[in-house]
Amino acid sequence: MTKLTYLDSLPPRILGIETEYGVLAAGQDGRRVVDADTVGRELFAPIHQRYQASSVFLENGGRLYLDVGSHPEYATAECLDLQDILAQDRAGAEILRDMAVSASQRLTDQTGIPTQVHLLKNNLDSVGNSCGCHENYLLYRTSQFRALADALVTFLVTRQIFLGAGALLRIQGETKFCLSQRAFQIDDTVSAATTTTRPLVNTRDEPHGDAKLYRRLHVIVGDSNVLESPTRAKIAMMNLLLGALEAGGDFSDIALNNPIGALQEITQNLPHQGKPLELVSGKQFTALELQAEFCSRLSRIYSEATLPAGYREVLHEWQAWIKALAAGDYLALNGVLDWPTKLTLLEKLRSRQGLTWGDSKLARLDLAYHDLVAGLNLESRGLAQRLTATHEVETAKTTPPQNTRATLRGQFIRCAQDHNLQFQADWTKLRLRGKAGGDITLSNPFVTESESVAKLLRAMETL
Repeated sequence: MTKLTYLDSLPPRILGIETEYGVLAAGQDGRRVVDADTVGRELFAPIHQRYQASSVFLENGGRLYLDVGSHPEYATAECLDLQDILAQDRAGAEILRDMAVSASQRLTDQTGIPTQVHLLKNNLDSVGNSCGCHENYLLYRTSQFRALADALVTFLVTRQIFLGAGALLRIQGETKFCLSQRAFQIDDTVSAATTTTRPLVNTRDEPHGDAKLYRRLHVIVGDSNVLESPTRAKIAMMNLLLGALEAGGDFSDIALNNPIGALQEITQNLPHQGKPLELVSGKQFTALELQAEFCSRLSRIYSEATLPAGYREVLHEWQAWIKALAAGDYLALNGVLDWPTKLTLLEKLRSRQGLTWGDSKLARLDLAYHDLVAGLNLESRGLAQRLTATHEVETAKTTPPQNTRATLRGQFIRCAQDHNLQFQADWTKLRLRGKAGGDITLSNPFVTESESVAKLLRAMETL
């Protein structure tokens, strides 16, 4: 690294996660009862009945909608804190889980067949259709966006050794356990495309704020994490790296020569068995060694910094995870990170019943790991770490973060619903239908108070 900048703080940054979910309606014999389109419509029937739409903003500031392909999707409200984004992300999952339980009963009544709607927080179905989990980070227009995005590539390619959700994939006629579900879905590094190609970082310029001041970094390479530790880590690690890059930190000496090839190579091997990857410089490092470099450099950069809650803990965890994986001790991360937890469960079943990796029993367990309705319930059984408290998540279902623009959106939506008023809301705009002066634009995502919103709320109270 040609430049190491020491920082005394981590600049505030708006953060968010968007997660697409898979759905499946099955009878007691495991067979599909209705197709995915029917499941999606039934899942969102109460939403459509209430809002006359299947894409809505909720009183907690988040967005809930039915995406292309009948995938339900939840986008968290704008967050500044790690604990808020964990609670908001989990709140979305639990809202959708409750919707799935209700849809199960309605489909049972309609078909006469006992039906369960399964909600799957994963990235692949059995025929290769994909669901995404996208991270969003606010940048300032002063940043050299393309240079910054390019600088993230090596980190994003190699972080799967901690953050992958694990998957049984068919590769060249052989079923293998892979670290990441997304690795073989990505075929570019930095691009504006999302369908013709899938990049690590999407460059489409949708800031959801003042376009003169802000830009949004949209990361689409990540797996959907079931456990909370990798969810927190992926946001914290990226935010720490972004802060260092924006301050002039240079990581160009560890740029990968073939990032997409490396992405797909890394996923096929346990980290301690990973093959050396060629850098632009000609040197060779394993993914584990590259992550150790990122961790070491960021630990030094922020060694004297005052960091928000959770970040110092993530830096310590990062170091511990590197040590465990370097020793080949993935069992030490069972219940902490997704792929080690899943691999432990699969290995136990495989060993107990003498199965090959291609056995359908292992495939069913692989899928069950991601089922939020009728899955493995690892946390409640004491088999997985949890970072949020139940009361935090319950609050997050109806209450937005109080230190971002989401709090104003939430106040507006709640007031409109309480008074049965017709309204529209999106990331930047609030609109009370049929009311002069009822259109408000909130272009600053950090704002938490607005006289315009306060005036509109007072007017709504009298309608």
